Amino acid sequence: MAVHCFPSPRGAREGLRFLALAALTAATACSNGSAPTPTPTPSATPSASARAGTTITVTEKEYSLALSPAQATSGTVTFVVDNAGTVAHSLAIAGPGVSNAHTSTIAPGGRARLTVALRPGSYELWCPIAKHKELGMDTHLQVRGNGSASPTPGSAAASATKH
Repeated sequence: MAVHCFPSPRGAREGLRFLALAALTAATACSNGSAPTPTPTPSATPSASARAGTTITVTEKEYSLALSPAQATSGTVTFVVDNAGTVAHSLAIAGPGVSNAHTSTIAPGGRARLTVALRPGSYELWCPIAKHKELGMDTHLQVRGNGSASPTPGSAAASATKH
């Protein structure tokens, strides 16, 4: 035995219109009149390098380091490290509040990123592979204050990702 909620196809269409109208009314009643804000997915969330901060390109080759720009303001600094040499290199940095920040080994033609929270002061950057530092892959970066609160000791964060 078949049970019909609506006596005819026309009645069924009217019932569906009513349900659609009720759903639309409920949805707009809860709206504040502005367009919905999408919730970012993890892949759409800005990375540390995309947030406010400074980006410095470090070009490594046998046996030198070149920084562009060669200065920074305190805060989040992302080093984009390009190995323009013919042997593997890496980048390490040490200074106020930063002691063990470094990239992984970067193959010739490769690139890596190193994001570090820097306070005002002097930082040493070098290639920690074999005797590369002694051969000239060593430089310093002076970081000046930016007028806002500096990170507290121990809050310096470092992360490295290989690209």
